[in-house]
Amino acid sequence: METIIQTTLKLLLDKYGAEYDCVTISEENNLYRANIESTIPARIIGKNGDTLAAIQILLKNILFTQSKKNLFVSVDVDNYRKQHEDRIIEKAQKFIDIMKNENLAEIKLPPMSPYYRRIIHLWIVNNFPELSSDSIGEGTARAIRLFYK
Repeated sequence: METIIQTTLKLLLDKYGAEYDCVTISEENNLYRANIESTIPARIIGKNGDTLAAIQILLKNILFTQSKKNLFVSVDVDNYRKQHEDRIIEKAQKFIDIMKNENLAEIKLPPMSPYYRRIIHLWIVNNFPELSSDSIGEGTARAIRLFYK
């Protein structure tokens, strides 16, 4: 699957006219991560990561059409998205610390995109067996609620 993802992503980048040095794919727990190394990462990232998000959506749709499997693929450029993920996790950790220090039964995190909500849900499952999480709200106000099991 890694080869198919890499080949498809390179075709997308070539059609977009993006300048890149290499594309590497890694897999962990059915999560595929594609990292693009580029001398001009801003062109691929776009304003607020919008172009990168669009490339990721196109890649996922193409892969689904080819394989009929709904794969979870994260596309990153020079670890831009990974740095954002780390910051989101740090913020979530602060909310968990507040929840524990103030003996709160639950706490709501700020609204975030579906991609980052999924990252937080998985992080909670893997690191805090005493906590559960769900998404509440609608649209751009959709957020994560953390509570004790």
